[in-house]
Amino acid sequence: MRTGESPATRLAAMAICIIVAGCDSASPPVHTIYTDSAGIPIATAVEPLWGPDEGWTVESEPLLDIGTVTGAAEYLFTDVVAAVRLSNGDIVVAERAASELRGYDAAGNFRWRAGRSGEGPGEFRSLDFVGTTAGDSLVTYDGALLRAQLFDPQGRLARSYRVAITEGEGANRAAVADKAVGVVDGLLIVRFAEYGDEVPNGVVRWPLERLATVDLDDGAGRSLIVLPGNEASARVREDGGWSLSTYVFARGPEFGAADGRLAVIDTEAWSVRLLSPRDGAATAVFRRDVAPREATTALFDLHLDGIVEIAFPDPDQAAAERVAGLRRMWRGMPRAPHLPVLRSVHVDETGHLWLQPYYVAGADPPPFEILAPDGTWLGSVSLPPGLHRAFIQYQAPYMEIGDDYVLGVWTDELDVQYVRMYRIDK
Repeated sequence: MRTGESPATRLAAMAICIIVAGCDSASPPVHTIYTDSAGIPIATAVEPLWGPDEGWTVESEPLLDIGTVTGAAEYLFTDVVAAVRLSNGDIVVAERAASELRGYDAAGNFRWRAGRSGEGPGEFRSLDFVGTTAGDSLVTYDGALLRAQLFDPQGRLARSYRVAITEGEGANRAAVADKAVGVVDGLLIVRFAEYGDEVPNGVVRWPLERLATVDLDDGAGRSLIVLPGNEASARVREDGGWSLSTYVFARGPEFGAADGRLAVIDTEAWSVRLLSPRDGAATAVFRRDVAPREATTALFDLHLDGIVEIAFPDPDQAAAERVAGLRRMWRGMPRAPHLPVLRSVHVDETGHLWLQPYYVAGADPPPFEILAPDGTWLGSVSLPPGLHRAFIQYQAPYMEIGDDYVLGVWTDELDVQYVRMYRIDK
């Protein structure tokens, strides 16, 4: 914080104003209102605590830059899933295209590699996630093999588990492991898709999403919570089969996990639930009153332009008929009358929440909105241009946010990937 009045001073003044009757009009504004419901703390954000020229900034020049356009293979990246930082400053990168983990020292010098394509111990069919747990052990998730594997900090395999719900509720249901969300307190958090016995028709929140944990000590899988899934257009066909198609600007649940916290949002509202990673019980609710924007034709056209750019990054090589076909397909899809409010939630290693306001594919990403661990709305933080942020938290490449750094994938104008770390000035 770079101005004279500290956040603690302003919060204290705010608390006095709430508690003591008769505060006059010159009193500090109420930034966040704290209440309680059945023992669950609720924080309602009113306005950001940070004033002009206060708050955090992310430096524009990276502290660390790993990667090259040409050169040694260990510095060439094609499909980075994520990079994580160990307690000694070393960096481990999960490179999906090569089916391997790569270790680098704190200066970005290559040290080791582990893994290859296959189904044997230490191998990957689809390296979809890497995280860390106690002792800097590395946790991977393979979505093709439905397998979690643990490696030591030098990439040596320790053990592996099949990812499935094996105990309690959900153990006998037809739930399919889908995505890894994060690692919290020795538990790998995994999202399962649960279709049920009947196929609904129309625009529905289906399939359901079941969050479950895999205990990294014994491999036991336990259900935490079941949520309505993403909105989709479902249809039962005459042959008895079914189809599921995109519903443009769909609402849906998103998740973030780190620092002992599991955060859940539904993108239709500016609201975050914190859940216990042990039993799924709500431990806090943070919210703000934000009306969703109308999904105008102009916003849809901007979104479609972004979709086309993602699908055909090189316009000179994109066949006109293929581009036109993609546009026709998207214009024929049903779409919601309003945009979602939020896009994603991230948890940093100090327990702060980084909320990404919703933006369409063709727009510049807005700054993250930062909540303190107690739900106080602090303000906004922008990221350097080119640093990749996934549309959803568990979509590769992941982004790791530490106490004073952001670690992620930066892409140049040639679509070449680099692993970069930027300092957060607080």
